[in-house]
Parts: sequence; C-alpha cells; structure tokens
Amino acid sequence: MDLSPFVVEASEDVGYQATNTLAGTRLRTDLRDLGSAISVMTETMFEDTGATDAQTILSYGLNTEVSGVYGNFADGLGSNTGGTRPEQDQQRTNPQFSQRVRGLAEASLTRNFFLTDIPFDSYNTNRIEINRGANSLLFGVGSPGGIINNNLNNAHVDGGDHGEISVRFGEQDSHRETFDYNKVIIDGRLAVRI
Repeated sequence: MDLSPFVVEASEDVGYQATNTLAGTRLRTDLRDLGSAISVMTETMFEDTGATDAQTILSYGLNTEVSGVYGNFADGLGSNTGGTRPEQDQQRTNPQFSQRVRGLAEASLTRNFFLTDIPFDSYNTNRIEINRGANSLLFGVGSPGGIINNNLNNAHVDGGDHGEISVRFGEQDSHRETFDYNKVIIDGRLAVRI
C-alpha cells in the first residue's frame, strides 16, 4: 500500500518512537530530516502513563507545561475575587487551554492541523505532535509557543473489522469505559469507525 505524502500512519510508530510527521513541512517527512523542535507522543505513551487528556499527558512533554490537578505549573492569571478563583475552575475543567510551551505562551490546539477548541482525548487519538516555537506558523495558525496537534483515529478499509473495549477503575470510585470499532462496509473503499 502506497501512502499519500499528506498522510501519517500511527501504525508506523514503534513504541515511543515516531518516525515521521506532517509538522514542519505539511508533507510526510521523517523526523530525523527536520530541524524543527517537534515532539511526538505516541499511543503507547498514552497507554503506559495512563494519560487520557491534555492535563495528564502534557506534563510529560519536553518544554511543555500544563496547569490543573495533575499539571506541572500554576497558571495564576486573574484576580482573587471574594475568595473564589474562577480562572482555576477553568484550569481544572479545560486544562488544554491552560498550558504553555517553552515557558512562553499557550500553544494553539489543532486537530489534523486545523485550528480547534475541542479538547483531545485518548479514546479518539493515535498521537499528539508538539511543534514548539515560531516554526509552527508554517501552518498559518499558531502562537509563538507553538502548536499541539491531535491526530485522530481514522477508519481503515484495510485489515478487516476490528474493535476494542476498555474499562478502567481508579481512585475515589472513578471509572472510564471506551469502545472502539472499525467496520469495513465496502472492501478497499469504505469503512466506518465508531
């Protein structure tokens, strides 16, 4: 199967090591050939750390900080009004918007390199690419801190039908259930992923 120069497949990643990216050039390029500061967090890293979202994965990134309960910096913007800190509620509920890269600024969030406000989650993500610095402006969006790109899981027409059910239990009676299923409708042409 020949891949398009505009497609990156997470199946080519080996453990924590990603081999190629669209970040930096907009074409599928080997990471070793890029001079940009790019970090890729693979699906294996999400699984090994138990991370599910920005708050739990970005603190493991190079030169990347995130606030919130499990974060690694306190984004103390705003003022203390009446003993409540409304900005801290925002940090806890939407930590993907309370992060910074290289200590500079909040990175722009993208999904498949399109600007978004939708937070990423491990149930529909196969890798996160952090493109640090002004080189992220190659895409026409991006702050001086960079961009954090979420590569979504896509339906695949090759490999047949497959699926996965996951159940996790944690502290204080927390639990998380996920369901992922890929169904090939027309061989080699059409598939649906739920």
